Amino acid sequence: MSERVAVIDLGSNSARLIILHIYANGAYNLVYHQKESVRLGEGMGRDQMLQPAAIERALSALRNCGQMCRIMKVDTILAVATAAVRNTRNGPDFLALAEKVTGLPIQAISGESEALLGYLGATNTLDVRDGVFFDLGGGSTEISLVRDRKMIEAISLPIGAVNLSDEFKTQDKVSKTTLAHLCGFIDRQLKKAPWLQAMSLPLVGIGGTARNIAKMDQARKNYPFAKVHNYRMGPIALEDLFRLITSANLVQRKRMSGLSSERGDIIVAGIAVVKRLFEQVGASNLIISGCGVREGLFFRHYLRHDYTPDVIPDILSHSTLNMLRFYKVNEQHALHVTDMTMRLFDGWAPLHHLDARDRKLLYSAAMLHDIGISINYYDHTRHSAYLVENARLFGLTHREQILTAVIAGWHSNISAKLLRNRLYNEFLDETDWTKARKMASILAVANSFDSTHRQLITNPMASVSPNTATVVVSTDGDCSLEIQAVEKQRKAFQRELGAELQVVFK
Repeated sequence: MSERVAVIDLGSNSARLIILHIYANGAYNLVYHQKESVRLGEGMGRDQMLQPAAIERALSALRNCGQMCRIMKVDTILAVATAAVRNTRNGPDFLALAEKVTGLPIQAISGESEALLGYLGATNTLDVRDGVFFDLGGGSTEISLVRDRKMIEAISLPIGAVNLSDEFKTQDKVSKTTLAHLCGFIDRQLKKAPWLQAMSLPLVGIGGTARNIAKMDQARKNYPFAKVHNYRMGPIALEDLFRLITSANLVQRKRMSGLSSERGDIIVAGIAVVKRLFEQVGASNLIISGCGVREGLFFRHYLRHDYTPDVIPDILSHSTLNMLRFYKVNEQHALHVTDMTMRLFDGWAPLHHLDARDRKLLYSAAMLHDIGISINYYDHTRHSAYLVENARLFGLTHREQILTAVIAGWHSNISAKLLRNRLYNEFLDETDWTKARKMASILAVANSFDSTHRQLITNPMASVSPNTATVVVSTDGDCSLEIQAVEKQRKAFQRELGAELQVVFK
């Protein structure tokens, strides 16, 4: 049974809807995304009441969400409201009105629940075992301490980009005195979590402010990859961006590349929270997560029968298998080729001198080497490279994903076409290209062993002797076509790995 799941996140700054389709084979994919700025937390003041104009903006956005859910024939709706609703006196009345007007079952969640969902969204999509996760929204910031991929501390603090902007009037030009008062207030709030001090861990940023910081840094550096998830910034880059933003007025900020125009008036408060948190933690770097509360809600629903507590053990393997099933290529062939590739990699370790991390990249490339067939069989190797480059593969750095794409694109022969790709050359140096050639050559041999997709060749036993890479395989039936395919790989194999390929068929 397939299922269409809608996730709605009504925050203090924006209302977001994502719709994901879960297919009968278990694969899932994002099929729709909608965002509307609602500024629900705007103008609440000290009486903590949602204002009529903000309520109307939110209701309008929710009506649109409900209409899209009906148009897209959604089966399941998961809808939550965060700080702007839970912290206001008329929040319950607003939720009752919203459900009456839109028909959406929206639930206000606690700060602790919001922190948990943000953690689930990030930890299931980022290869970060230990870190401080923060979800900076319009009305609050949820902060979690994660050790060995487990959330062991969490706190929700009333420091959001919208409410701080209202309180300290930082929408336009900001004086040094105002900025000092803002940072002092943030520091006092952060002291409520003494476990944050000098952790010397990566800081993982969730939410629109974190994503905009990444986009601005990418624009300043002419970063060639249009992806913010798992983008990384050091302390110098963050400090430079902080100075640039806080020294500009609103008109100047709205012209800054990478910054959403609707966020220009709240980015000062937002980046101030990030910078003070970075310094309190003594963070090694800032890692941006493109996934948060919405993905956390989805994963909790999707994984409810498989894992407890909703944490995927190996996110790279999981996302690789998900992409394989989404593209609906020959799964049996992909699994068989991958198994043989891994055996060859292990047996020929003294020859290629690659490491355990390289092995992970080769695993994903082997699993996905044929997905380009879903576009067009002719030149499908190049299509595979493109799809791997743009796939939602979790657990890889941007450079590693590009390297994996090249390996997949070279799974039958090493073509010069990929060498001319500007993006690949921006990321990969000569060492990376050499690695790609070695791994692609190993994959090409394994793929040749199953060139007819019949799994007639099995159980490869690989070994190395001086100037020779030997593999002994078991055969079942007429393997003449597979033998011919392997013969075509001998010359390239010797060129890239510096050894003669010797295959013994049993």
